[in-house]
Amino acid sequence: MTATLRTDFDAFLFAPIGEDTNGMPLTLLSVLARLGIDPWEEAADLAHLALEPALQRLSSRLEAMPAGRPATAADTVNIATRLIALLHRPPTPKASTPDPRPPPKLVEKSAGVKVAIYCLIGVIFVLVGQWVMSDRLAPAPMDTSIVPDIRK
Repeated sequence: MTATLRTDFDAFLFAPIGEDTNGMPLTLLSVLARLGIDPWEEAADLAHLALEPALQRLSSRLEAMPAGRPATAADTVNIATRLIALLHRPPTPKASTPDPRPPPKLVEKSAGVKVAIYCLIGVIFVLVGQWVMSDRLAPAPMDTSIVPDIRK
C-alpha cells in the first residue's frame, strides 16, 4: 500500500460500480482490492496514462472482477468511461489568497521613505522656528520723527 493515501483520487476510487452477487455495493476501490491491486497506486498509474490506454486498462480490470462484474462488454466500457472521466478531469483551481505581507524590498523602501519624510519634517520645523525667532529678535526700527535735525 502507498505511504500516503491521496485524497484527489477519492471521487474515482469510491465511485459506485454496481452490486456483487450478495447485493453489497461495489466501488472501484473494493474491486481493485479484491483483485489484489493497490487502489491508490493503480489510480496514480491510470492518471499518468493517456485517456485511451487508461480506458483499456481499467476495462480489463473490470472484466477480471471475480464476482458481480458487468453483464456485457458494453457495460464494462460504459463504467470504465465514467470512471476515467472522474480521474482525468481537469483540476479545479483553488482560490488564491493574497499574501497580507508586502514583499521584503517594498518594506525596506517604505521604511527608508518614512525616515526621509521624518527628517524633512524636522528640517521644516527648524526653519520655521528660526524664522519666527528672527522676527522677534530683530531690532525695532528707529522713529526718526522725534530726533531733531542737527544739520541745519
